[in-house]
Amino acid sequence: MKKTILFLSIVCLIIGCTTPDHRSPALELVSKRIVEIPLDDKTSNAWWTLQYLDLDRDEYLIFHDQIKSKEKKIHFAHLQDQRKSFQVNVSIDGPNGVGHLDSFLVKNLDSIFVLNQYGYRLFLIDSSGTVKDRYKLIGGTNQENAGITYLPLPLPFSPIVDLGDKLVFPARADINSLENYAPEFYKTGISLDLNTRNFEYQFDYPDSYVNSGFWGMHLEQASLAVNFKDSLLVQSFPIEDRVMVYDFDMNLVSSPSLFREYYEGKFHSLPEATMEPELFYPHIYSNPTNKAILFDPYRDVYYRIYSGPYSEESIELMRKVKSVQPVKHPESPDQRIMVFDRQFNELGVIEVDKEKYWVDFVKVVREGILIPVKSEVEDKNIFEIFEIKF
Repeated sequence: MKKTILFLSIVCLIIGCTTPDHRSPALELVSKRIVEIPLDDKTSNAWWTLQYLDLDRDEYLIFHDQIKSKEKKIHFAHLQDQRKSFQVNVSIDGPNGVGHLDSFLVKNLDSIFVLNQYGYRLFLIDSSGTVKDRYKLIGGTNQENAGITYLPLPLPFSPIVDLGDKLVFPARADINSLENYAPEFYKTGISLDLNTRNFEYQFDYPDSYVNSGFWGMHLEQASLAVNFKDSLLVQSFPIEDRVMVYDFDMNLVSSPSLFREYYEGKFHSLPEATMEPELFYPHIYSNPTNKAILFDPYRDVYYRIYSGPYSEESIELMRKVKSVQPVKHPESPDQRIMVFDRQFNELGVIEVDKEKYWVDFVKVVREGILIPVKSEVEDKNIFEIFEIKF
């Protein structure tokens, strides 16, 4: 009997040693404080762009509203003292008119870039709203040789990236994707040299996208993160386990696979391009998605924001109302924040309370990471700042 027990113990030990648990450790979010940004009755709590700006003594969350506001403004919400919050008025018409405010990038209070995406124009304004310079994002040799144009289309999880003298725009081909759909011919970004004023189309789709069927814009819009410490630009696709790591000359230097167990066998494309609700909405929302890739210069780590698929019941509701936005439903998708070091080694996973928080607007701030809190209140937006405990 003793020999049998000893034999079984040895077998269990061998099996335990030869089949290690590859699951990454769960990390803990430790709450530090709540941030509330008050809104007037002319400003919506649904924002298109959100940027964090660290000016040493002052920290701002910067946003703009495309829904309620008739007068276009860029709002600067101070993270410590609401009395220091202010707005920058953006003219649509006239000598300082930008035509349309679709997105922005704030370098400092006197260098604010405003994108008119459908006008293919970028405007440089100061805090008074005065236009200081203009840049074209269409025309020229590159566009003519390409045979098609590319539409700069920044989304909340894909902001304009600042590389100093160069700006990079996540982009999508300005074509009807239901005709001649061939992603291998399209680029996914535009780089603009602010000194020479030249722009180039950059970045290819990963090999897994090409000839894999139809994904649709929701699942093809990549996010970008800049790591100035290592001079790297990292591109993350919504439905790809790999990230594409580039140097500042836009040369691909590596493409590590990150947390593959969350992705392998999980994704499915449509065999051909279609916008039929019966097919399109179940397709979009039954796929898990990466919302963003972020670099944290204060703690020297990367974050990858992950959202799981919606339930079949939620998808059915969205299909019926023919909405491209998820309807309010008690069962939200699972949400995670994946954490990596600067060499893209896995450090762990943070499970985010899906009933309490959104992951679409997670931002890195000096104190930790800032996560939007779900709320029915319309006169303010609420965020919570967390420290990550390893």
